Amino acid sequence: MQDALSNRVKIPKRLMLSLSLLKKEYELSKLQQKIGREVEEKVKQHHRKYILQEQLKVIKKELGLEKEDKDAIGEKFRERIKDKILPQAVSVVIDEELSKLNFLESHSSEFNVTRNYLDWLTSLPWGVQSEENLNLQRASEILDQDHYGMDDIKRRILEFIAVSQLKGSTQGKILCFHGPPGVGKTSIATEKMNFVP
Repeated sequence: MQDALSNRVKIPKRLMLSLSLLKKEYELSKLQQKIGREVEEKVKQHHRKYILQEQLKVIKKELGLEKEDKDAIGEKFRERIKDKILPQAVSVVIDEELSKLNFLESHSSEFNVTRNYLDWLTSLPWGVQSEENLNLQRASEILDQDHYGMDDIKRRILEFIAVSQLKGSTQGKILCFHGPPGVGKTSIATEKMNFVP
């Protein structure tokens, strides 16, 4: 009899425990369903928006209101180089890159790399030259005015200008400045551009 009584006591406790566990599971299930519906709704909205944008692009293209992105980009690059005098090798590279751009998917990383390369290539001042100014006196004044110290560098720059003056041209020679950051390489190079373009 005692066993029957203890079983009766245990059963209601078990039922209450089971009921509380079921309530928790039910609340968790409701929360998961709610989150699932919200995620599904967001996915549907994004998908719908994407489809509408693609349809809009096709409609604009059909109406002639908007060219395809790749075509517009290629046309922009061709327009940039239209009046420039390009070396043959550069012209070949630009043509190859433009044809490569047309075959690439506009969302790929290689498309962006190619577009940036073409942007750089077509932005260079091809065929534009400035007259060399090889005035030693002016160069010395500008260097002394804007930079204290750096006597070795100033002397080397003035030597470069003097040799160029004797030969009549720099003949494509380039000065290379090297050293740790913050010692004035960029500021000297910028100043050099003021007296030797």
